[in-house]
Amino acid sequence: MATKTWTFLGILLMIATVFAARVPPDWVSANGATRLIVNDVKEGPYLFRVGILPGSPKVGNLHLSVLIQSADGDGIIEDARMTLQAAGPEPGMTAGPVQATNTPLNPQVFSADITLTALGSWTMTLETVSELGEATLVVPLQVTEAGGFNLMIVVMIVVIVLAIAALGWSQIKQRKRPA
Repeated sequence: MATKTWTFLGILLMIATVFAARVPPDWVSANGATRLIVNDVKEGPYLFRVGILPGSPKVGNLHLSVLIQSADGDGIIEDARMTLQAAGPEPGMTAGPVQATNTPLNPQVFSADITLTALGSWTMTLETVSELGEATLVVPLQVTEAGGFNLMIVVMIVVIVLAIAALGWSQIKQRKRPA
């Protein structure tokens, strides 16, 4: 009977993982699951794709993943220097500058974290320099309050509660079984 219980728990965990891992189609997995806010925008000699996490900018930390390519082709740009800076809704309110970095495993994707300190309309500026030249991409962001609930946490709590219930049920069934 214990084997059936563990099989049931394993199947339940796999189903929960599949549902929790589903990523909406407008998300990019350049660096985790970021939501695409700029898709193939040409600026200077570059083609930009920008994703953010959380998907809706909140007060606090914002993760950006920026994929850059040559606007003239699919050339990977590994040697770029990218600086991010944000201007807030109040005069003089800024975040950054922050240097975005890439990795050898994913050289065309540059990532950085920046902290947004207030609600309202922010303007994110991405300055890029490489052998192709310089370009500046300006991206508007609407920053909202942090809050709400995380669906992944809710799914994990449900899975844990179901696992405990199944284990308890299994124990009760074993105690009632004649020896």
